[in-house]
Formats: sequence, C-alpha cells, structure tokens
Amino acid sequence: MTKVSRSVDISAPVAAVFAYYARPEHIAKSFPADVSIRVTPVKVKDNFGVGTIFRISGNFGGRELEWDNETTEYEDNRLIKTKAINGPFKKNDIAVHFQPMQGGTKLTFEADYELGYGLLGAAIDKLKIKKEVEMGIEKSCSMVKRYLENGQPSGAMAAEIGQGN
Repeated sequence: MTKVSRSVDISAPVAAVFAYYARPEHIAKSFPADVSIRVTPVKVKDNFGVGTIFRISGNFGGRELEWDNETTEYEDNRLIKTKAINGPFKKNDIAVHFQPMQGGTKLTFEADYELGYGLLGAAIDKLKIKKEVEMGIEKSCSMVKRYLENGQPSGAMAAEIGQGN
C-alpha cells in the first residue's frame, strides 16, 4: 500500500478551489499531458456529490489503464473523497481537503493506493509508479494554484493544456 500527499496554499477563496475540484473532469485537465488522463462522468448524483461515478482512463507509465471511481464523501468547501470500484488496483482512494486560511485556501491532495499483481506490483510501484503519482499530483496542484490565483476559469486552463471538457 502506498500513500502520497501534496499540499499547496492557494490565494483564492475556499469556494473557488472547491468548485474546481467538485467536477472530476477538471482534475484530469490539471495533470501533465504525458500522463494523458481522461475523466468521463458516468453517473452524476446531487451535483457531483456522493454516489457520482466517473471513469478514469489514460496512459500511466506507458500502460493504458481504465477504472471507475465513486464519490464516497462530499462536504461543501471541506472534503471530497473517492475510491476505485473496479479496475487494476487492489485499492485506490483519493481525498482532497480544503482548509480556509488567511488570504486563501490550503489544498491537500492525497492518494492511497495498492497495485494488483502482488510482489511484482509492489516492485513496479517502488521503482516507477510512486514517483509518477507524486509528480502528477504536485504538478496538478501547482497548475490549479496558478489558474485560480490568476482568476482564470477552468475552461481557460483546459484550452491552454489542449484538452476538451
């Protein structure tokens, strides 16, 4: 089992940061192009709240993968948690925390995952996957910080990155 966490302070109100992350497809737009993540809503519940299912697909470490995540916790302007409900992981839980601070928001993005494939999966994770997950989360947080602090909407970010909605 591997846990990765990154935090960033964003000079934007909690509501603005939360609104960005409340739409799962926005997260894919903030990752580097070489990761090539695609997020597609499958079943939307209560404005992307608990019970929403979305499909994640893309090229991860040179390998095409696809799985569905379900939103398991959703507290306005405070917390979004999701978990994989199928796919290549034994476990894949994501938590995004939003904490108000003077002048903005402290965003913490956490991934808690375990690859399948037993000892081989653990070795691949140590040698390659964990570093890619760390880099992807760090770049994603930095990209969201840059756009929200510049007052640009998520659509502007998607256009610059060259990805659709």
